[in-house]
Amino acid sequence: MKISGQIALITGASSGIGAALVEDLRRLGARLVLTGRSTQRLAAIAQPDDFVMPGDLCDAGFRENLIRRALGHFGRIDILINNAGYGLYAPPTRSPLDDVRNMFELNLFAPLHLIQLTAPLMKERGSGIIVNISSVAGRLTLPWLSMYSASKFALCALSEGLRSELAPAGVQVTLVCPGYVRTNFPENVRGEAMPATLSNPTRFAIAAPECARAIVRGIEKGARTVVTPGSARLLLLAARLFPWQTERFLARFHRQLEQQA
Repeated sequence: MKISGQIALITGASSGIGAALVEDLRRLGARLVLTGRSTQRLAAIAQPDDFVMPGDLCDAGFRENLIRRALGHFGRIDILINNAGYGLYAPPTRSPLDDVRNMFELNLFAPLHLIQLTAPLMKERGSGIIVNISSVAGRLTLPWLSMYSASKFALCALSEGLRSELAPAGVQVTLVCPGYVRTNFPENVRGEAMPATLSNPTRFAIAAPECARAIVRGIEKGARTVVTPGSARLLLLAARLFPWQTERFLARFHRQLEQQA
């Protein structure tokens, strides 16, 4: 897809990967709909031609109002980027159910609702792109982040099901599975105190602009899946080729995290 002139809605646009996507898509000529929780951060990155609407994506009424007003402003949405989300640090047996439900609301049900509000219009036009930003944790269950992994696994499954449904209508679905990206993600994680091993960026981490560039290339090329960086692709390949060894490694890692907690 040629991005210039396209209307792109980005959730979680106020920081991290979302803010980096704002810069890249604007540079390529997209017209932007921006939403996030922080009014101040959105104001700092917004341009006069953007449609900006801060709010809580966990509120179904807000989601409906966002799409209605964005359509009223631009007339259509060509690219929907479901980027907003947060994590939960705790083993499954200690994960508070209310926290898990709230996380699934943002990580899964909010994207699903926005898709249900926009996909029918894309199907009518015979074009459009839905970009769901999952995680490597959506392909490989990570210790201490198991419930976060579960929400991202669900988003992966949703994306694959959407692709089967929407491809005949000319609507593209791109699934993004980043590895460790240096953002404020750790600051927004709910649950227990973060073990030190998880709080320190690894040497394989990438910056948000690098992740955003990979996503934009995927949009332009019509990619089914974007996995970035290369180390994340290697990790998923190793898990697929050596499942038992990977499981034992993750079990040892979990025991180390328990000792740090």
